[in-house]
Amino acid sequence: MEQAKEQVINKAATLAMCAAGWLVPGLGHVLLGRWVRGLIFAVAVVTMFLFGIGMHGKLFDLTSPFEEPLELFAFIANVGAGVPYWLAERLELGIGTMTAPSYDYGTTFLWVCGLLNYLIVLDVYDIALGRIP
Repeated sequence: MEQAKEQVINKAATLAMCAAGWLVPGLGHVLLGRWVRGLIFAVAVVTMFLFGIGMHGKLFDLTSPFEEPLELFAFIANVGAGVPYWLAERLELGIGTMTAPSYDYGTTFLWVCGLLNYLIVLDVYDIALGRIP
C-alpha cells in the first residue's frame, strides 16, 4: 500500500518559516500546522532561557570586546534563542554575576537553549522539504 506523500513547500517559504522559527522559538512548527510540537519547543526554549537568566548566567554580545576568542561561539549559541536574546539584551538582563553559585549553570542553560533552537529550526527545514514526516 502506497503512503500519501506530504506536500513539499517551496524554498522561499521554507526559509521564511526557518527564519520565523529562529526568531520566535516554535513558530516554524506552528506555521507548518504542528501546533503541539511548536508549543512544546517554545516552552522548552523559553523556559531554559528564563532559567539561565534567573541563575545569573551571562549573555555574550558584540558590543563588548571578547576576553577570549572562543567567546564568539558563546555569542553564536546565545543568538540562537532569537527574540528572547534580543529582549534580554535590550532590558540589560544576562549581565552574569560570576560570584553567584549558579553562574556557570545559568550560562550553560543560555547556550543550550540557543543551540536547541538551531536544531528545532533544522527540524522545520527538514519537515518543510518533506525529508521527514
